[in-house]
Formats: sequence, structure tokens, C-alpha cells
Amino acid sequence: MESEYVELLPRVFSLLGDARQTVVDDTCLEKLLDCFRAITENETEFYILQRIPCLTNVIVNVSKQRDINPSILSFIMRLTGLFAASENYFVQLEDNGIMSSLFVNPTNLGTDAWEEATVRSGWLLGIQNMLRHEAVIRFLYKYGCIDEIIQLQKDPSIFVASTASQLLASILSFCLQCSTHATLGNSSKTQLTNKVTVLHSDDWSDCICAITGHIEDFLRSDITSNVQQALKLLSKVSGTMYPVAIIFLWPKIEESIKLLLKGDLTGIGQPLAELFLNVSRSFPSEVLEPTFWELLCLLLRSMNQIEALTLASGILKLKTCPQSLRMQAVTTLFQPLNYIIAVTSVQAPEDAVLLDESSFCRVDIENRLSRKSACINLLCQILSYLWELLQMPPQTTELPFQALMRSVITILQLCIGIAIPVASTVVNISRHLIGCIKVQRRGMDVLGALPQWAAGIEEVNSALAILHDYISNPDTDCTVLKKSLQALFCWMSHCIEGVNSHVLEPKLQEFLHGDFISVMKKRLFDVHWEIRDSVLEFLGQMCFQFKGVESFCQLIGSCGIPHLVLELLSDPESYVRASAITALGKMNYLSPNWQMLPNENSVTAVKGNILSYLLDILNKDTEGFARRAAIKVLADWLKNSHTLSSCELENFVPVILKIGSNDLDWEVKVHTLGLAEAFIDHVASNLSISPYAVLMSNSTGSTQVKVFLQTLCEVGMFTTLFHALWDCDRPVAQKACEILIKLKTIASGADNVEVLKSNGQKPNRESFSDWLSYSNLNLQNVNDIMEILIVLDLEIQHQHLVRSSDHIESSFRSLLEDLLAAADSEDGGADCY
Repeated sequence: MESEYVELLPRVFSLLGDARQTVVDDTCLEKLLDCFRAITENETEFYILQRIPCLTNVIVNVSKQRDINPSILSFIMRLTGLFAASENYFVQLEDNGIMSSLFVNPTNLGTDAWEEATVRSGWLLGIQNMLRHEAVIRFLYKYGCIDEIIQLQKDPSIFVASTASQLLASILSFCLQCSTHATLGNSSKTQLTNKVTVLHSDDWSDCICAITGHIEDFLRSDITSNVQQALKLLSKVSGTMYPVAIIFLWPKIEESIKLLLKGDLTGIGQPLAELFLNVSRSFPSEVLEPTFWELLCLLLRSMNQIEALTLASGILKLKTCPQSLRMQAVTTLFQPLNYIIAVTSVQAPEDAVLLDESSFCRVDIENRLSRKSACINLLCQILSYLWELLQMPPQTTELPFQALMRSVITILQLCIGIAIPVASTVVNISRHLIGCIKVQRRGMDVLGALPQWAAGIEEVNSALAILHDYISNPDTDCTVLKKSLQALFCWMSHCIEGVNSHVLEPKLQEFLHGDFISVMKKRLFDVHWEIRDSVLEFLGQMCFQFKGVESFCQLIGSCGIPHLVLELLSDPESYVRASAITALGKMNYLSPNWQMLPNENSVTAVKGNILSYLLDILNKDTEGFARRAAIKVLADWLKNSHTLSSCELENFVPVILKIGSNDLDWEVKVHTLGLAEAFIDHVASNLSISPYAVLMSNSTGSTQVKVFLQTLCEVGMFTTLFHALWDCDRPVAQKACEILIKLKTIASGADNVEVLKSNGQKPNRESFSDWLSYSNLNLQNVNDIMEILIVLDLEIQHQHLVRSSDHIESSFRSLLEDLLAAADSEDGGADCY
């Protein structure tokens, strides 16, 4: 801690301890607590802090006042807890009577004060902060604080109640932390259920008994809220620093849990599921007793449909659990889908039934699907869970992917009226789903995630067919169309790059050579700009991904799509113009494969004008989106060095740098610097110069460096870089500084750098131009450039640029100064945001 901070603390604490002073807002106090929390974690700084008398004095002063502001009182309680986390400091505070004044019988603080939720919360959080040593436990039990914390679980303030529950969980787990003899593992299974930490006093045992007795009483209560409270408390125990405590508790609560599972689960099903899942995630399956998994299996069978889906999804995400339980979770998740397939198939194929008929059948599936809101919510929930599972690595029991594929396609068909239920009693399902955008979006997400799991010829045909139906349907919603194109891209990638590509690619070619191109052309000029934008994004992504597939290059090059994309450069919507620019940029990667195609039908005719189009957009477009896209495309071409020849580079780079560096949009300027860096790397590569290593000082290397720098001077590179170095937008200046540091490294490899003309002066943003003029330095002269690079403290400037813009304003000193300034202001508000 810097001494200047220490000097400010007495004044700040004098302010906080004075009831007559204007109180600062809670945000300042929270920030101050964060600073002290960081300080108390550093032993050296905490030692300095303990030696400051004002800290103890203000705590004593506040503990004796009865008219103190509730926010200040809460702050002092929490701060005292931070200090009391040190056992030595705790003893000092206890000897001074401070602990008793603040934390024993808190109602003695005054009825008015205790009625404030912020004070009750501060009392709880203060205890939470100090819970680091045994003396705290003895203190809490000796003065009856445990009973008060238990009562606060029913506090009308949800924040206070939640904090009380979390504190009880922390106290219990702290008391029950395992000894060196009780470790996790197969060999310790018996010890875990019979052995508790060696306690150092009877207070610890009494404290454990008080809390566990409270939990057991509430689990056996007839009041649902009491049961919920006990279950949530147990869940919190499993998520504390010592989750092994839940293993010691389980034998005590197991019978109560069994009784709960045999009764009505209304209102307690979800907290029960959360408890079981939290325990399952905390420990390997072999550590938990078999009865635990049996109870979890019973819970899954007993819950209602919606809650059971959540639990089943959680079980399937577990790394380890019994195989039978995993299969039951799969069954639970797929039952509604199985039902839908069964009632929409005229002649059910073998895979229509997803699971065995003997599996447990839920009686409320048909009832839920018959009601529109319930039907939509149920299917959206299932599809969301399935998508999450498909993003994970394969589990011990794989999902039935072929059946999943069929069910998702059936749902998507129902949404556009292709599939029709055969059972008259469930005809409402089709009515509910037709045009349902929510289900369509989630269905497309799942369909796009399936190729890597279920991608035989039959699945490919089914997927391409339903995707074609959605893409060509004029009634398809914009967001659904976007997801349909994303899913199509996933299936196309699998057909071309998957292990069975030799079998699947012909099917894709058949799809592409159908009416797909005509559909894309039509969609490019859809009345909805969102659809035009999505199609352009898809075409660009597709061209870049499949640029090495000759048949695809020929198809795109001969179909006339590039010319249509070119027309969209003048689209009235800036997002569309930007996407059209990006798409054309990626289409240019295909051009080497189109050289044998007729010019009037290929993008070769487009290529000749693309640079002038991009420069025109960069110079004249009024929207930043399009200008950013144009400069990004040009930079990308330079980085890949495949589109433009060296001659074209030198012809166009000066113009691009001049336009881009003077743009008003900071992102355009950053991308312009990216293009500049790509050009620098290109020139350095041609001269066999590494921008990342210092060259040996020899005549050949020196000559190469000067030629390199001269090339950069001729295109106006240094004018651009030094203009950007002093830019008011920090990302621009930072990028320019990084490039100049790289060039400085290269320049240091040249010999015969002239004596500095600057006389040791260090320019800044305001004086740079005058400094160049005064020192007679020219940004077009190689020797002058080398001198400037050496004179400027680029490394120090870069250190300042990479620091957060609020590194001074957010400092501890600044916060203390704000608090003091607020005391003198009329409104009492501190500038701490």
C-alpha cells in the first residue's frame, strides 16, 4: 500500500464515522470494500493496515452510535468481517468488545436500524467474511448467532434470506471439512459415512448439531416452503469450499429424502433435482452410495414432465453415472418426440419408436401437446436440451441419433404443414406448430448440429430436402431462414469433408444442380433486407470454405451469382452492402479455378472492376459498415497475397492508406493499419527481411533495410503510421505503435544512422508536426525515418496505450479522493462510476 493512500484513510474513516456528514452512495462503499478485500488478501499490506489506529477507532465509534446511517453501519459490519478473518485481529476486536457490539444480539443496534434490510445483510456478510478460523465458530455458537441466522432464512427480503442460507451452508461445510483420514476414493467409502473432522471444541459439535437439526426438522415439515428452504440449503453446502460435507450429512437426511419422494412433489421437485445434480457433479459416481442413484432414479420417474426433462438433461451431462440411470434419462427426454412420430406416421418405420415400449410412459404427454402454449414450450425445451447435448463430447451412452434425426425433421415438417397427424385426437399438434417460429429456430439448431453424428445417405437426403423446403418457402421467417442456411452449410461441409465424402458428395452435387441456385438468386433480391443479408453471408462463407472444390467453383462461376452480388453493392441497406462486399471478397478466392470459363458468365469480368468498386465504397459510402467491410476485404487479400500482383499492390496501397487513415470511423482506421501491416510483411518477405528479428549489422543487411524502408516511404506508409500514432482513438494509436515498434526493430539493423537532429526533444501529439519542422525531418526520407524511430520512446508509449483508459480513475487513491470531495459537495454524490 502506498503511503499516500495511508495518509488519506484517517480522513475518509473520520467522514464515514461522523453521523452528521452527508453519506455517500452505496456504490462508493461497495468499491471501497472491494479495495479492502484485495488489501486483506496481501499479508504485508494487511499488516500495515492493522497498524492504522483510525480503522479500529471508527469501528468502535460506529458500534456505539444509534443514529448512524444504515448503509454506513452495513459497510462497517462487512469491513469488520474482513479484518476479523485474521485470527489475531479477531481476538483484538473481541477483547475490545467490538465483536459483541456489532454481532451479538444484533437487535441491540436499535430497532430502526435492524429493520433495514441493508443492515441485516451487512451483519450476515460480515460473518461470512470472517469465517476463516475456529474462533469465529466458537463466537457464533457462544452468543446464539446460529439461531439468528436460521431465523433470517425466512426474512421478507429475498437478498437477506438467500445470504442467510448461504452463510449457514458455509458454516456447516467449514465445520465438517474432512480430516486427513477422510479422503475421497473407493477405499474411503466407509470412512466417509462414519467419520467426521476431528473437532477442536464442543462448540463445533454443538454448532453442527444445531444446523443439521434445523435441516432435518424442515425436511420433515408439512409446510412446503420449509422443505424448499432445507433442500436449497443442502444444495448450497455441496457448492461450498468444502463440498465433502454433504457426504457426511447424507446418512442423516436420506430417510427424510425417501419420504419426500414417496409423497407429493409439487413445489419441491425442482429443489430436489438441483440437490441431486449438485451432489452428482461434486463427486465421482463410485464415491456415492448405490442408494443415492436409486433415489435419483425414483425422483426422475416421479416428477412431472417439464421438471423431469430438466433433470434428465442434467443427468446426461454428468461425466459418470450408472448406465441404467443414463438410459432412463434418455427415455425421459425422448418420450414426447416418440409420441409425435407415432401420431404423424401413416406407416411407422422401424425407427419410429425411439425407445422400448416397456419404458415408463408419462400420462401427461398427450395432454400437454394438446394445448398450444404447453406444446410449444415442451418442444422448445426438449430441442434446447438436445442441442446442448450435441455440443458435448460423446457420453458413455450415445443418443439414438437416427431416431433423433427423424423426430426433428418430423417437427420441422409439422411447422410448415408437410407432415400431418394420422390420429384425429391429436390433430391440434399440427395446428399449434404451423408457422411457429420458436420451434422452427430451435429445430434448425438441432438439425445443424446433427451431421457429425447421423449422416448416412438417407439422413443427408432427408436433411437437404427439409432445408430446401424452408429456404424456398416465401413464408419462412427471416431468422428461421438464417438458421436454415447455417444448418445447410454444416451439412454441405460434412458431405464434402466428412469421412464418407466419396459417398455423400454426389448427393450434394445433385442438390446443388437442382433448383438451389435459382432459389438463391431469388432470395438475393427478397423484399426483406435481413434475408438478402443472410443469403450473402451464406454465399461468402460457402465460397471460402469450398474454394478448393473444382466442381463447386465452376458452378458458382457459371451461374451468374457474382454479377447479382455486385448489383447489391448499391443496396439501400448498409448491412446488405457490407455483406455483399464481404461475399465478393471471398468469391475472389475462387477465381483461379474460373479462368477457363466464358468471361460474360464468370466472375473474371467482375474482378477487373472490384478494386475500383471497393475504393469507391471506401471513399464515398456514408455508412461505416460498408467502409469497414471494404477495407477488411482489401486487408485480407493483402495478407493472403493471392489476388493482387506486386504492381497492383504498389499502385493501390497509397490510395487505400490515404483514404482509410482519414476516415472518421475508428474501426476503419484500425483495419487500414491491418492492411498496412500486411503490406509491410509482404515487402519484408520479398526482401527476405524478418519483421520479428534484429538483422545482423552488415552491409548487405543494411542495404536491404534501407531498400525496405524506402519502399514504405514511397507508398506514404510512415505518414499514415505517425498520423495514427497520435490518434485520439486509443485502439488506433495502439495498433500504430505496435507496427512502428516492429519497424524500429528492423531499422536497428541498418548501419550509418545519422546523428540525431532532435537535440533530445521528445515530441507528443500536439508538438509532433512542429517537432518535425523544427528538426528538419522528412517522413519521405529513409535516414530521417530511422532517426525518428530511434528518438521516439515507442515502448514506453505502448505501455501507456495498453493500459485501461480508467486506470487512474479506478485506483484506490482516486476512490478515497472522491469520497472526501463528496463530503464537501452540495449533493453529496461521488464520481465513482
